[in-house]
Amino acid sequence: MPHVLSKTSAQARVQAGVWLCELGSLGRVLRSATASVAWLDAKFLIASALCVLLYFVAGRWVEVPAAVEELTVLVLFLPFALSSRWNSRSRPTQAASVAAPAVDPSASGKAGCDGGALLRGVARRPPDASANQDAASEEAGECFCGARLHAAAKAGNLTAMESIVRQMHKLGTRPSVVCYGAAINAYAQAGDAHGAERWLQELTQLGAGRPNTICLNIVISAWAKAGDRVRAEQWLERMPGLGVAADAMSFNAVIDACARAGDVDRAIMWLQQMREADLEPNVISYSSVLHACAKTGSMDRAEAWLQRMENEGVEPNVICYNAVIHACAGAGDCRRAAGWIDTMVLRGCEPTVNSYSAILDTIAKSGDTEAAEHWLQRMDTQGVQLDGVVFNMLMGACSRSGDVVRAQQWLKLMQERGVAPIAICYNVLINVHSRAGNVDEARHWLSQMRSAGLQPDCVSFNTVLKAFARNGDVAGAERWHLEMKMAGIESDVVTYNALISTCARAHDVDRAEHWLLEVEGSRSVQSDGVTYCMCIDACARCGHTARALTWLQRMEAAGLQLSHGSCGSLVHALAKIGDAPEMERVFQKMREAKVDITVTMYNSLISACFRRGETARAAHWLEYMIQHRLSPDVVSFSTVIHACAKANDLPGAEQWLARMDSIGVQANSVTYNSVINACARAPDLHRAETWMRRMETAGIHPGLLTYNSVINACAKAGDAQRAEYWLTAMREQSVDPDAISFSTVIHACIRANSPQRAARWLAQMVAVGEAPGGSCFSSVVQALARRGDLAAAQRWLREAVDRGADVNKACFCAVISACLRAGDLEAADDLLRLAARGGVATGACIENVAQAWARRGDQQRSQSISQLASRVGGV
Repeated sequence: MPHVLSKTSAQARVQAGVWLCELGSLGRVLRSATASVAWLDAKFLIASALCVLLYFVAGRWVEVPAAVEELTVLVLFLPFALSSRWNSRSRPTQAASVAAPAVDPSASGKAGCDGGALLRGVARRPPDASANQDAASEEAGECFCGARLHAAAKAGNLTAMESIVRQMHKLGTRPSVVCYGAAINAYAQAGDAHGAERWLQELTQLGAGRPNTICLNIVISAWAKAGDRVRAEQWLERMPGLGVAADAMSFNAVIDACARAGDVDRAIMWLQQMREADLEPNVISYSSVLHACAKTGSMDRAEAWLQRMENEGVEPNVICYNAVIHACAGAGDCRRAAGWIDTMVLRGCEPTVNSYSAILDTIAKSGDTEAAEHWLQRMDTQGVQLDGVVFNMLMGACSRSGDVVRAQQWLKLMQERGVAPIAICYNVLINVHSRAGNVDEARHWLSQMRSAGLQPDCVSFNTVLKAFARNGDVAGAERWHLEMKMAGIESDVVTYNALISTCARAHDVDRAEHWLLEVEGSRSVQSDGVTYCMCIDACARCGHTARALTWLQRMEAAGLQLSHGSCGSLVHALAKIGDAPEMERVFQKMREAKVDITVTMYNSLISACFRRGETARAAHWLEYMIQHRLSPDVVSFSTVIHACAKANDLPGAEQWLARMDSIGVQANSVTYNSVINACARAPDLHRAETWMRRMETAGIHPGLLTYNSVINACAKAGDAQRAEYWLTAMREQSVDPDAISFSTVIHACIRANSPQRAARWLAQMVAVGEAPGGSCFSSVVQALARRGDLAAAQRWLREAVDRGADVNKACFCAVISACLRAGDLEAADDLLRLAARGGVATGACIENVAQAWARRGDQQRSQSISQLASRVGGV
């Protein structure tokens, strides 16, 4: 990637400067030492110089531990210190009679270092040493401290580096620009952008020297990798004020920062600024812009910039093509992404595994295992080396689609290709089986994981635990948890959440609370919001709202933020039992905790108020939603309108429907049906039909409930003719009437004293296959009997009995009495015996028929009828 290339180049340039500084410092030391110590053997000096040169040159290519570097420096400079001491003792000087002045290490100027043995030896030299020898020792001390600082920076030992600099400051010595560069680079390599910036600021503020371009580029790149685009841009903008000219690497680092932030527009802006600064954008510049496009899924812009890059004579590399492929795949257009792979091949740029993995990742996330397999075969045909990342993507696709067979095939192929599966691969297989609730297979693959020499981790055991949770197997889950502990795996909060979830599915509130109490008492596991949500859900599922409320309070006491999940289950449970006051208290807690209360939750509260018969309270909460712009929906309004209808409040229902229309909420068939039902209850047939027409005008086709409501309004208004009209109209509109439709019309005809019309509708009801109820038969039979149409009454009564309808005693009594009045004693006798067999003969009917036979002089028939009373229990 661009930032990697920038970093490598910057590091090489900094290291080159370090070596040049150190070699220069050594040269100055050797020159001073040679000039002041004439007696020193020239061969020794030459040999020492060669050793120093070889050491530093070798260190350029071979990684040398910091401790070895320090020891080597000490060994190389020890002869100078010893020879100086030996020379002062063996050769008298002209100043032997003069007392040596005390030397303060803190006044050693720029040659001061950490107060080590070497410098302390130099400071305590006898007074006969020459000034040149002082200068040589100071030069040696400076180089020694610089070497130690560079060694610490190279080893990434930031603590030692800081300690050396503090000692240098204590002795009054300022680190050189190169030392600062090494420190800045060390912090940047450690990923500490703040530390790198602190050293750069110290360099600019203390006047130790002007920072060079490399130091600034390292800091800009460090902020880019830290994801702080603003700080990266600030340092680029400060470069002119520091007297440092920005180069291509400076702009590339800022463009990379914008790319990492996904800010395409700013990346393009800095590319244009780069041109204005007479710097030619290179492949790194363009690849960073393409990376920004890829991160935001802007495939059109990515393709346009790749084309522009080529037009300006910059040859795209595989990184550039991969960025465009990632942009297309990120936008979900795998076909265009595949087209760019073909383009790469045609232009002689070999696709890499990253080229294909972008497409594979998109396909895998969609769970399309067949398409994923196709791309794997294509990669194999093209000779692209398959790695563990690719196989993990494929197995992830199988996990999402629940394709157990393919997941196992991928694992086998992975092993055949010599790619060692990692724990994630086995965890994916375990997860596929756990999602299906297949405990045995999940455990089998955990065992296979062990056989492959991989140690199952907490994720592995928790994934198996989810299989028990899906089955609601509390005993099995608890046994597995014990096995997990025996394997030395520490339970985490996910473990306990799975256990509590298992109990919730099994409606085992006691065990759910047991596990939550164990979490609360644990020192190693910290409960989270999910833990309490699961327990609250377990209580809510079983209708234990009081216990659920208790856990909600304990959740607050534990300092955990209330969430939609923790409150949602409780609200749903309270709504089911219609506990609107408690719901309102929970809502207050949610508002205080700044937890969003959804429209569905408010609708549940409105419905709870409605079920309690509190229409005004339901209307209050709907008004609250409107005033607070909480977007009430059609369900919100329809519930309140239905509540008004139930309360026989037709004006209220119509007002809410008008309000609904005024704020732009489209009414549906349920809304209109509720208003029409309110009209039926009024009863106001005219308004019911008016709302029916408005409904049709609004483009809503009336359904069965709508027609039934209008027919009901007609029946309650006593207008049987209009009821018959609407029943005929609904059939013409291809809306099949049901038993309620026919029954309502039949009752309307009976109320209009038209039993024959009622009988005709009853006949049509039977003809279309609708089963009339006992009340429907009874109404028609009794109406016909009262009208004196005994033949029709008896026919429908026998039809009702044959169909198994629940015909009541009153129906039989009415027909039997009509037969007695008409003098048809045989028919009355026959119907009475039919009623007796059905257990609905009354004592009055038995007595009336028996007396009728007695008056006719047939005592035997009279006694036979009287005996029916004992068989039906003397009813």
